[in-house]
Amino acid sequence: MNNFFYKVNGVDYEVEVIYKRIKNVHYRFRDNKFIVSCNRLTSKGFIIKGLDKYAEKLIKSSVVPQAINENYIYIFGNKYDLSYPGKITIDGYPTIIFKNEDELYKKLKPIFLDIITKRVRYYESIMKLPSYKVGVRKMKSRYGSNSKHTKSLSFSLTLIHYSMPIIDSVVVHELAHILVYNHSKKFYDVVYKYCPDYPKYRKMLIRGIYHD
Repeated sequence: MNNFFYKVNGVDYEVEVIYKRIKNVHYRFRDNKFIVSCNRLTSKGFIIKGLDKYAEKLIKSSVVPQAINENYIYIFGNKYDLSYPGKITIDGYPTIIFKNEDELYKKLKPIFLDIITKRVRYYESIMKLPSYKVGVRKMKSRYGSNSKHTKSLSFSLTLIHYSMPIIDSVVVHELAHILVYNHSKKFYDVVYKYCPDYPKYRKMLIRGIYHD
C-alpha cells in the first residue's frame, strides 16, 4: 500500500503506512503527518475507519505549548509572564532581573542547581545511596546522565520548565542507575518503587507537558 492523504477539517495530511508483524493497528501523528503501523493484510478502508475515529484527537494531543516564547515561560511547571527587559520572582529566591533570554537562563541555572541538588540528596537518603556530585548543563538529547567513574550526576537545564514531580522522576531514574546500570526489569523495579507514577511523568516529559 502506498502512502496516501487524509483530510481533517479541510486540511490534507499525509498518511505513512509502515508494515510490521503485529496484530493490531497503531496510529500516531508526528511531523504533521499520520503514521500507521499495521500488518500487510490491513486494508486501506480499515485504516481510514480508524482515522475517522482517532485523527482529530491525535492532532489535538500533538499540540503542546512551548516552554518559552516572547510572552511567557514555564518554570517548575508554573507559567510566568515574560518581557524584555523583565523580572521574575521564584518562591524562596531573590527576584531575577534580566535583559534578554540568555541572561535569564544564566540566572535561572544556579536556582535550578540548588533545587535539583536538594531533590537528589532527598532521594539518596531514602534510597540509601552514597552522595554524588550534581551538575546542570545543556543537553540536546538527554534529560540526565550518571557517571559511576566520577560519581556525578548531570541534569539538563531543560528540566527547569517542568513541575517537580516530573523532575523527581528523572532524579529517581538517574539514581537508580547507581544500583542497576542498564534498563532491565530490575532497574525499572527500583524506579517504580520510588516513583510509582514514573510512566505518567515520563510521557509528560517526552510530550512537553510541563504540569498536571
